[in-house]
Amino acid sequence: MNKSEILAQFSFFNELPSRWQQLVGEKAASASLPAGAFYFHEGDACTHIALVGKGDIRVYKGSESGREITLYHVRTGSTCILTASCVLAGMSYPASARVEAAAEAVLFPASDFRQWITESAEIRQFVFETLARRMADVMALIDEITFRKMDARLATFLQQRFANDGRPLTTLHFTHEQIAIELGSAREVISRLLKEFERLGAISITRGRIKLNDSKALERLV
Repeated sequence: MNKSEILAQFSFFNELPSRWQQLVGEKAASASLPAGAFYFHEGDACTHIALVGKGDIRVYKGSESGREITLYHVRTGSTCILTASCVLAGMSYPASARVEAAAEAVLFPASDFRQWITESAEIRQFVFETLARRMADVMALIDEITFRKMDARLATFLQQRFANDGRPLTTLHFTHEQIAIELGSAREVISRLLKEFERLGAISITRGRIKLNDSKALERLV
């Protein structure tokens, strides 16, 4: 994807006056991030901000013991609000961000983006709206961790992945370890619960794959 194609996916850019569109387009630098690459390590300086046109970047916190929990994903047509927050506050990045699916993006220098937020109502509104959505995501995550049992959280995770934003799937390609990382749990716990879900007839498990057998049974687990 070229810069124009990526920028066109963002409504705030399309709403900018033509002189602003020209300025933002001139400052944008194309970037291709392969799967497995790090967008940020925890503690890195936020020298740039990206608008993602394609791909998936997972933002997560890790512990000294090696456990991880996913905070959110930055996917097509979005940006990492933690990066924007760090750019505004002049702070280092407080988490880690790793490319899950090869991403294409445009990058802007932090100094330019910081200035644009003060001068452009459209860009400022975009940042505030993104912040509000991510705050809601993180609050929902805290609520799940604090008040919901892991079996219900796992069932919800599977249900959402099978639903696939309105494009239903019958098979998921996830390892038990990958699900554990997403939910901030241990692989052994996830494996035990998946086997129980299989025993109840909701799913079938093969190596690296989870097949939906009975959506009603999965819904009851949620």
